[in-house]
Amino acid sequence: MLAITFNAKTKRKRKKRKCKRRLNMKVKNELMETPDVDVDRLVKTMENSTRGLKEYRLLVTALELEVFEALKTPLRAGELAEKMGLDRVLVPHFCEALVRLGLLDMVEEVAEEEGTEKEGEGKAGKSTVFPRYVNSELTATYLLKESPFSQHQYLSEMSRNAALWTRLPELMKKGPVVVDKGPFFWGIISCMAENTRCGLLQEAVSTVMESVDLGKVRKLLDMGGGHGLYSIAFAKMNEQLEAFVFDLPPVTIKTKQYIEKYGASNVDVIPGDFFKDELGTGYDMIFSSFNPGGKAPELIPKIASALNEGGFFVTLQVPDENTEADPLFSLDWNLWIFEDTKKGGTGYCFENSVPFNEYIGMLGDYGLEVFRTLDLKEGSRMVFAKKK
Repeated sequence: MLAITFNAKTKRKRKKRKCKRRLNMKVKNELMETPDVDVDRLVKTMENSTRGLKEYRLLVTALELEVFEALKTPLRAGELAEKMGLDRVLVPHFCEALVRLGLLDMVEEVAEEEGTEKEGEGKAGKSTVFPRYVNSELTATYLLKESPFSQHQYLSEMSRNAALWTRLPELMKKGPVVVDKGPFFWGIISCMAENTRCGLLQEAVSTVMESVDLGKVRKLLDMGGGHGLYSIAFAKMNEQLEAFVFDLPPVTIKTKQYIEKYGASNVDVIPGDFFKDELGTGYDMIFSSFNPGGKAPELIPKIASALNEGGFFVTLQVPDENTEADPLFSLDWNLWIFEDTKKGGTGYCFENSVPFNEYIGMLGDYGLEVFRTLDLKEGSRMVFAKKK
């Protein structure tokens, strides 16, 4: 009886050890198994995306704390911390990160410390390098409040957009945010004006003057002109010109502020909705840039009717091929919609839009003959047509 019990226990122990060895071997094999797809691909994607978030927060924090306003003159990290009530440990790293982004410059200051006298030698001094930080040329041009090219409103708009992306899980379930045109454009006009001032305005106006004898243009319509800077610039180039900015009533309130700011007495506004209201008549030139009607065929007959014979239609838009290749941008574009206007699938397109090349091809059907096309900044394209 004892022998039988002993043998049974021995068998169970052996079986248990055997199972354990098999389990260990299985675990060992699993641990040594490598995935079919290299993990570096995922790691780099995560690192790049989170790095972008960190750099964005770095810039936004510097603006919120007015660090750039404080660094118009060079300061050491400790001096900056004391002046602004910031943490002395974090400030040096914060400044170094801004240097790496090109938003600050570092100026090295060498200070001599008093040394001790050695036998047969004079006093030996010790040199210590203290870095001082100051705004870079990039920051001085675009991130200081008083700069004529300040991008504060543009960056504020980017922050609002970033806040929208934090709601992505919600929007994926409920659909895009619905916004009202009036308040939306009222908020974005300053952003667009700032951005336009940094090269596109100057390039566009110069290009128009190369292609059109602006001196002969007496009446101009800026269709969906928003801030009105294009009209104001044209009016400054030709004091005999009478320019009108046509846009939604809430927007034209903002337009008047820019007209007053730049003293453009020969520029006025026409409040309205060009999808519903008439544009008027007797224009020698109609200018259209980056507005919801820029690719809408239904507006072409209105434009043609509003122009004098021999008048010019100039449109500045982003062609579809410059947006279709970026699905992230298309997703961004579709996170919000206007209250009464549906959007198209890709960026800068609405439900009533057609591809830009198709739109340009339709101009001839209404007596508008295209005579020049060229690409400008920010992926935009300017097209010139003349009414036969």
